[in-house]
Formats: sequence, structure tokens, C-alpha cells
Amino acid sequence: MNIRWNIILATIALVLLAWFYTLNQEKPDLTELIKAPESPEYIGEKMETTIFSPTGKKQYLAYSDKVQHYNNDGHTDFVNPVVYVLDIEGENKQTQSWKLTAKNAKLTKDNLLYLTGNVIAESLDKLSQLQKIETNQAIVNLKTQDITSDTIVTIQGLNFISSGLKMTGNLKQQIATLQEQVKTHYEINRQ
Repeated sequence: MNIRWNIILATIALVLLAWFYTLNQEKPDLTELIKAPESPEYIGEKMETTIFSPTGKKQYLAYSDKVQHYNNDGHTDFVNPVVYVLDIEGENKQTQSWKLTAKNAKLTKDNLLYLTGNVIAESLDKLSQLQKIETNQAIVNLKTQDITSDTIVTIQGLNFISSGLKMTGNLKQQIATLQEQVKTHYEINRQ
């Protein structure tokens, strides 16, 4: 009878040890499931975004290969963005007036668009005096349509091409002021 009790007690001890061992196993790290504060709130591929003004009118359209939105400071990063700025106050209301393209862009919550890498702003109005702006970096205020650049800028208009080291302007008013080392070439049409 001693042998039976020893076998039963040994079996119970082994079962208790196995159960205790499974309780003390390391659990998977759940911190991997929690989003880090510096990581994006959402990521999208091939996104199309429409932004409306406070009065409910379309203000601009944005297309991008990749979008990452960060809630910590409210900015959104775009890869290969194409932004169409709409004329919401002029004669041609709700028509696309400018097309902005770049390799990358960052949109802040105060509607400043920081464009970097092969930045091109093209007027979609064929009669506009200011037709195209090319630079490597630019900042566009999407509310006022002010544009600035501190890198070499080339602007093209009807019958002229100008370049300079810096630029300030306004897309809505079709104004661009070049600063420092400005060179302009005029084309004279004889009719």
C-alpha cells in the first residue's frame, strides 16, 4: 500500500508542478499591440481627399500614393501628392485653378502645405499670366494661396521665363516675386 500512495502522491505532485509551470510562462508582450505616440494614426494607399471650406464649398482636392496622418501634432504626410486648388471666390467658382505636384508633402493642421522634391505648380487657366512655378521646396498656405520658396525657382508665364534664388507670391492673384539673382527671358510675338 505504501507504493500505491507514493505513486499517487508523485503523480499529484507532477500535475501540480506542470500546472505551476504553465502559470509562470511569460505572456506575449502586449505593448507591441499599443500604438506608439510617434507612429501614424492611420496609413492609406492611393488616397483621394476632398477638403471643404467652413462655408461648405470645396477648397482643394488631394490625391496621393501614400498618406500618413499623425494625431499627436495633427499633420499629414503625403507621398507623390497631386493637389488641385479650387477657386472658391472668383468668377469661375468651384473650378480647379492650380495643380500642385511634388515627391513629398506635409500638411499641417493650420493648412500649410510643405512641398519637397521636384515641386511644380501649374495654372489650369490657359490665359493666366503666371503659368508654371518650378522649384525644389515650397510652402503653400491653402487658405490664402500664398506660396513661398527659399530654393532656386523658375517661373513661366505668357511670353516669359524668369528664375531667381527665392520667391514669394500668391496663386489666387497670379503674382510671383523673385528675389536675388533674378534672370528673365522675354519672348516677343510678332503678329
